[in-house]
Amino acid sequence: MPKRARRADRAPTDAVKRRIWDPRVRALDVDDRRSSDTPTGVRVRGVRERADVGDARRAAARELALFRGVKRARSALQRIARARTGRTDEGGTPLLLFERWLARCAVSGALAAPVLPAQGLGLAKDLIRHGASERDGAEGAAEALAVAKESAARWAEARDDGGEARDAVVVRDKGAFLTMQLGTEKPYVKCAKAHLGKLRALYCRTVRGCEPLTEDVDSDEYQKFACAVFALLMRYESLGGAGYQSALAEDAFDVLNEKLGVSCECFASPLNARYGQFCSQFGFDEDRAPDVDAFFGSLGSFFSDDFAPKRGSFEMNPPFVPETMSRAVEKANDLLDRAANANEALSFVVIVPLWKECHYWSALLESRHLQHGPDIIDAQSHGFCDGAQHARPSHERHRVSSFDTGVFYLRTSRAERERPVDEEIRKRVLRGMKTALGSCKDVQELEVRYRGERARGGPAKIEDRK
Repeated sequence: MPKRARRADRAPTDAVKRRIWDPRVRALDVDDRRSSDTPTGVRVRGVRERADVGDARRAAARELALFRGVKRARSALQRIARARTGRTDEGGTPLLLFERWLARCAVSGALAAPVLPAQGLGLAKDLIRHGASERDGAEGAAEALAVAKESAARWAEARDDGGEARDAVVVRDKGAFLTMQLGTEKPYVKCAKAHLGKLRALYCRTVRGCEPLTEDVDSDEYQKFACAVFALLMRYESLGGAGYQSALAEDAFDVLNEKLGVSCECFASPLNARYGQFCSQFGFDEDRAPDVDAFFGSLGSFFSDDFAPKRGSFEMNPPFVPETMSRAVEKANDLLDRAANANEALSFVVIVPLWKECHYWSALLESRHLQHGPDIIDAQSHGFCDGAQHARPSHERHRVSSFDTGVFYLRTSRAERERPVDEEIRKRVLRGMKTALGSCKDVQELEVRYRGERARGGPAKIEDRK
């Protein structure tokens, strides 16, 4: 019999491991209209715990089915990319090819399933950029899209089938980690105990009114929580791209919170969020029903109409996909225009790669709300919190950046008057980013460590990694 976990998801008490998030910052708990730091104009949807354990298990089973569909679509794209570009070695597949395609579809609302594209947006161009002819690029994109649509159709059929959910999520203690598995089905997912403790706290805050969760892992109450965590981990396993999901360094976040009142992230997940409430990709589905992130405090997508803050301070570190970053900057500027016209204090600290040829970079430079920046920091002197930190040893939580990074301070005049950004604050933010370098001197070494020798090759290409 496997060793069962009891009390194993309690976060370690040492100060270093507690730093995976800051539980003190809960920006949207109170709408205090006397404080300019408190965001308003943000709709917080109530989320309830699943009604019964059978419903929770069915949700976990649906997520496992989705993972298998995405794995099939991603594998097909890798095969197609190697064939169409003439690079037959496994290491020749462009990094994050599927993730970039998915991100473009997500920002355009062109998804056949939560993590399966419904259109070929930009995929042919990506294949051509990596060596395919125009014809091969177009045909390869069409072939990959057909597989993605077929996978989505299979998943939808399984989802709508319903049926009785018999398999429980089995939790096993693996030292510093826990593993979760739906019955005896593969694969299992892994989560550090510190991160599971964070998820437990967020879950209790969000769906249980801060009521503590039972310690009995065999109870239906705990099983509903375990199913929610399993579904969350499977979704991000499906999404892939650990570098693509990276977050700002903890020390930099602390400076932003202390000096500028930043208390909410525009692009995060329950796994990498610094604060208890945040925007994320999987908050609510198209019918506005709770998706996997909602049970852990997500406010929904930054691009949703429900997210329209009139004031407050926000950190914006979008996925490094040009289309996503351009749309994010466009929305931030629109929100700032409205806030400025209403004489409100609204602020966005924007962290993006230094890709001067992309539209978002010029949009930031030309913004009438740019008060400071860009502050440039070179790639090899800073890093990010890895998107897969929940499945890595604590000493491997950070990763060196692939690109030079720019930090922009977009702020209304009132925000600048109330909490001015001085030179010392800007320097402290950059120093904070330098604390997340990790143990690898560059991205190439990092890729070899986690992908093996097949990852050796040229330097990271544009859009490939944070």
